[in-house]
Amino acid sequence: MSAPVAVLLAHYSGYLLQFRGHLIREMVRRGYRTVVAVPGASEQVCAGAAALGAECREIELARTGLNPISDFAYAMRVRVLMRELRPTLVIATGIKPILFGMPEAARSGSRFRVALFAGLGSMLRPESGLHRVLSIAVRPLVQRAIRSSTHVVTQNEDDTRALQARFGSVLNRSPVTTEGSGVDLEYYRTAPMTGHKQVLMIARVVPEKGVAEYLEAALAVREADPSVTFVLAGFLESSTRGYSQAWLDEQCRMSGVRYVGHVDDVRPLLSQSDVLVLPSYAEGRPRSIQEALATGRPVVTTDAPGCRDAIVDGVHGRVVPARDVPALADAIVDVLRHASEPDVPSLCRQYAEQRYSAATIATRLLDTVVETSSDSGASPSGTERARS
Repeated sequence: MSAPVAVLLAHYSGYLLQFRGHLIREMVRRGYRTVVAVPGASEQVCAGAAALGAECREIELARTGLNPISDFAYAMRVRVLMRELRPTLVIATGIKPILFGMPEAARSGSRFRVALFAGLGSMLRPESGLHRVLSIAVRPLVQRAIRSSTHVVTQNEDDTRALQARFGSVLNRSPVTTEGSGVDLEYYRTAPMTGHKQVLMIARVVPEKGVAEYLEAALAVREADPSVTFVLAGFLESSTRGYSQAWLDEQCRMSGVRYVGHVDDVRPLLSQSDVLVLPSYAEGRPRSIQEALATGRPVVTTDAPGCRDAIVDGVHGRVVPARDVPALADAIVDVLRHASEPDVPSLCRQYAEQRYSAATIATRLLDTVVETSSDSGASPSGTERARS
């Protein structure tokens, strides 16, 4: 008898193995012939998937924007893949794999169909007028995808409540809330504090990550104490998302922030820094915070979805209102002042071990999917949790 097939539909290959490597490994361990279908499947990504025991398939996808022609073409590619593989388990992550992959997985008869929302994003949690229009336009697609899913997975309680409020009528059961993708606790090790008073932000350079607030806070902190250094790491999404390279260069020059661009391995930057800052407006469950905690670094973040859940305020850093530059600057100074205290790295690391083990999160997620699918058919009451 041939092995059952599991398919992971992803929207971006860049961080695929970092974010989903343990999930892929766990599917392989459970005896699935595991296929990863992702756009931009480079030789390096495919070799990494093969090392985990999985196959890699290139599947063309326009990751951003709504183009009915290209999106329909992607749905047809997924349909062909599903007809070929007839998978038992399909996990889709990223808005387009969820919107167009879940209905095709249902059409092919997949038993387990998991829509994994790493964050609701601007189309499902709109802020601007354009995003509100897009949110209305995409709502029927979201309803169809959720109705087609046997399980919906979120990474924080805010997203769970938002999905229940907006799409409760089409949910087959209560969403499963996880602690994000988690991190490899062997890969991220506690590093001794340097005492160099370096502050780090790791994020895509787009407005909703709070980049402008970080730059303004850096200027305020450095005016009071020029010995504090600030670093920003992450790729500039595109000028259409709100920032140009010229704007970023000028703002970094004015604020004294060193921009290092995209970094494949953030461990050296974390080890050289004393504090991680993420002033985002909303997240799923921020991986940069998990990486920082695993390295033994305190965090300053915002009282926003995903961020407020990631640390305990006053223990592993500070939680401040989003878009509040003075509060952000004050919190950075406060956390820097206490960062070198002996118990700070150990408290942060212990929290990462308790909540953010990628291996434990992957195991419990798949356990939850299988266990709830064997229920008698009644929807569980309350929110199911797959907690590390």
